Amino acid sequence: MNNFAEKSYFLVGKKCFFHRYCDSGFKTKWTGLWRLSRKYLEYYAIKVNDEWLSPTNIQTFVEEKEVVKHIYSIKDFIVEESVFVPENEPILIIVLNLRNTTNQKKDLRIEVEIAANIRDWNEDWYERSYDVTYRKNYFVVNSEKGKLIFISSTNGNFIGYHFYKAHYPDGKLQRCFVTKNFLIEDKVNENEEKKFSFIFACDSDEIFELEALLKNYEHLVGEKRSIYRKVLEENSFVSSINFLNELFRIAIFNMQKSIVDFNGQKVFIAGYPWFTQVWGRDSLLSIALYPFDEEACRSTLKLLAKHQSEEGKIPNFILFNGEVNYNSSDATPLFPIALESYVKKFGDLTLVFDLKENLYKIFEVYKKSKDENGFIYSSRNSTWMDSLEREGYCVEVQVFWQKALESLSRFFEILEDEDMAKEAKDLARNLRKNILKKFSKDNYFLDRIGSNLETINPIFLMCFGLVDKKDLLKYIEENFETEVGLSTVNKNSTYYKPSSYHSGCTWSHLLALLSSIQFSKKRCEMALENLRKIYLKSQEHALNCIPEVWDSESGSLYVDKPVGREISSFIQTWGAASVLKAIDEMLGIDVDALKNVIKVSPKMEGEFRRVLKIGGDVVELEIVFREARVDVNYRSKLNRSYKIVVLPEV
Repeated sequence: MNNFAEKSYFLVGKKCFFHRYCDSGFKTKWTGLWRLSRKYLEYYAIKVNDEWLSPTNIQTFVEEKEVVKHIYSIKDFIVEESVFVPENEPILIIVLNLRNTTNQKKDLRIEVEIAANIRDWNEDWYERSYDVTYRKNYFVVNSEKGKLIFISSTNGNFIGYHFYKAHYPDGKLQRCFVTKNFLIEDKVNENEEKKFSFIFACDSDEIFELEALLKNYEHLVGEKRSIYRKVLEENSFVSSINFLNELFRIAIFNMQKSIVDFNGQKVFIAGYPWFTQVWGRDSLLSIALYPFDEEACRSTLKLLAKHQSEEGKIPNFILFNGEVNYNSSDATPLFPIALESYVKKFGDLTLVFDLKENLYKIFEVYKKSKDENGFIYSSRNSTWMDSLEREGYCVEVQVFWQKALESLSRFFEILEDEDMAKEAKDLARNLRKNILKKFSKDNYFLDRIGSNLETINPIFLMCFGLVDKKDLLKYIEENFETEVGLSTVNKNSTYYKPSSYHSGCTWSHLLALLSSIQFSKKRCEMALENLRKIYLKSQEHALNCIPEVWDSESGSLYVDKPVGREISSFIQTWGAASVLKAIDEMLGIDVDALKNVIKVSPKMEGEFRRVLKIGGDVVELEIVFREARVDVNYRSKLNRSYKIVVLPEV
C-alpha cells in the first residue's frame, strides 16, 4: 500500500471500536480505543530493543477484514503487529510476532508505553485525575468516567513513572495519563519466532476472564470471521462491474459495523467516529432506504418508540447515558416510513401491532401541528441541515410527512381502523397537492417557503416518488453536480461554498440517492459514475469506509463545520444504505415479504447475481438482461415459492 501516512482504518465490534492510521500513528483526537461515545485509550507505542515501531520503519500494512497487520523491519528483527477487536467484547487485542533474522542468538527487550484518556466524545481538555494499580502482568487505570485495563500474556515489570501529559493531536489540546512503561526481557535464538500478546479492556476488570479471552484469540478471530462470512452469504451482489461489486461489499460491511450493543439490544448508530449515538433521523432514513438486519431494524424502531415523547415526537438522538433530545422535525415522520420498509422486507406485522399506540400518537402530532396547507413548521436547527437556521416550512420535511401519512393510512387498514385510514389517505393526498403547488418555482422547487435559496433538498421529491419529471433531474444535474460530487446548494449561487458542511459540501447519501434516481430514469452511465465517485472516496482515507462529506470542488475530506475545519466522519450509516438502495434500483428489485413477491426491472443489460434476505429466508436471484429480454431465476434457502414479476424497461 502507498501513502501509509494518509490512510487510516477502523476495527469495529458491537461494544467498542479502534481507530488508527495505517502507518501506526495515532494522529487525531479520534484515534484510539473507544467504547462507542467514550474514549479509553489515547495511544500505545512499542519499542523493541532501541527502536520504536513507527512510521519510519514500517514496511507494509495488511487489512484482512477481521484483523489488520502492521509489519516493521528493524535491526535484527521483522516484527508483525496484529490488531483485532472482537465482535462482542469491549476489548482490543495486539499480537506481536517477532522473528530473529540473524544467525545469532539475540537479546530482546520489549517496552510498551500506554496513555489513557477516559473522556466523552464531546470533551477535550479536562482536570479529572486517575488512580492506577500495577501488578506483574497488568494494570488497572481508574477515573470517575471508567476503567482502562492492560494485560500482557507474558510477565514483565512496570518501569519508570506515570504522569499527566498535554498534547495536540491534529492541533486539538488533549490531556492523557501516561502509565509506567511495561517491560519484557527475553532472548531469541537464531531465525526463531516469538509471540507476545496484549489486551486493552474498557470497564472490565475481571482479570481471569480477560486473560482467558487473550488465550482464546484465535477462537475470537474465527468467530468474527464466521459472522462476516454469514453477512456475505446473506447479502451479495455480483456483476461484470468490478468497482460496483466492491462498493456493495463495502456498503454492506459499513451497515454491519453501524450496528452496536445498546444495553443488550442491537441498534443502529449514525456513524464513526463521533456519531456513535442513536440518531432518529439517520437510523430511520437508513432503514427506510435499505432495511438491513431484521433484529437491528426491529430493536432500533422499538428503542425510538420507547422514548417517544408524551406529545408524540420521535427522538432526535439517544445517548448511551440515557439522555434524550427531541429537536428534530424529520425523525417523527420518518418513523412510519421506516416501519413500512421493515415490514415489506421482513414480513413482520407483529411489530405494527406492538407499536400501534406510537403510530396513533404520530398521527395526532401531525394533525395538531399542520397549517391550513397541511405543512409542518420546522424550528431552528431541527432539520438534517442542523448547522443552518432553516426555520420555516422546509420541503423535505413536507415530503417525509406526505409519505408518512401514506404509510399510516396503510397501517390503519391493517389495524382495521377504516376511518383513520381514510383520514390519513385524504390528508396525504391534500399535502401532496399543496407541496407541488406551493413549493414549485420555475424549473425547480423552493427549499422552504419564503426563501429563494436553492438547495439539493427537492431531490427527496423524486426519491420518494412525489415528482417524476426528467426536467427536475436535469436541473439538478446541471446546477448541483460537480466533477467530484453533488453540492448541497446551487453551485451557481452566491451562497455556494464548496467546503461548507451544509452550504456546498457533497454528502455521500445524497450522491447515492441521485444515482438511484438516475438509474430509475435509465441514465445509467451517469449513475455509475456517481457511485464510482463514492467508491474512490471509500479508499481515500479510512479504508473501505463510505465518508459522510467532502469538498464539492477540491474533493478534500477536510471541510468547514460549525466547530471549525475538520475531517469528514466515516462509516456513515445512511451513506451505506443509500448506496445499497441505488444498486437495487439498478436491478429494479422491489420485495414484498408479506405477499412473497419479488419485482425485478433491470435498468441496464448484463448478467447479475443478487443474494438478499427476505423475512427469515435467503434468496439468490440470477438476472440476465440481453436484447430486450429479461430472464430471472431464483433459489430459496427455505425452499419457499415466490412470485417473480419481471418488468423490463428498455
